[in-house]
Amino acid sequence: MAAIKLVPGRECGECAVCCVAIGIDKPEIQKPSGLACRHLCEAGCSIHETRPPVCRGFYCGWRLLGDLDESWRPDRSGVMIEPELLDNVTGLSLMLVGNPLKTVRQPWFIDFVAIQVTRNLPLTLTLPGPVGHQGAKSLLNTKQMREAAATSRGKVKELLEIALKRLTRYDFQPHAMQHSGNDVSPA
Repeated sequence: MAAIKLVPGRECGECAVCCVAIGIDKPEIQKPSGLACRHLCEAGCSIHETRPPVCRGFYCGWRLLGDLDESWRPDRSGVMIEPELLDNVTGLSLMLVGNPLKTVRQPWFIDFVAIQVTRNLPLTLTLPGPVGHQGAKSLLNTKQMREAAATSRGKVKELLEIALKRLTRYDFQPHAMQHSGNDVSPA
């Protein structure tokens, strides 16, 4: 297994988006999406030194991608980027954790999507579901998006808004936990 290469000097700081947004369903720990882990406190993770492997090994895209500046930290940008495998190719999931409509209209977000689509990097736009539900995803690497990325920021924005609208109408399904025994949901 290849070692994870983190951006030197980049730390989570006060960001704890992953401790809230992501659902965890592993034998060692369980937590529904959208709820803060009970170990999360003002000072960060209260069990940081002994946290489970699933937490210890997780790094969002902001910690991994040197091209992203400080403004992309998830609690600042409203976007949590996660590497994900799409058709045996590593791509990126862009989870909208802040104000989704505002985010997809931002020039920095539109430009990021256009550049990555032009580079043929698989991208999904992801919207978290309500607490305890699965999220919804939309692949952004469509023919229309590739054409727009090459020619028009305005058209990329329009296509992002359409994708977001489709995601907001998704029938979010409850996530049924497969594991039990260490639920770290708030008491």
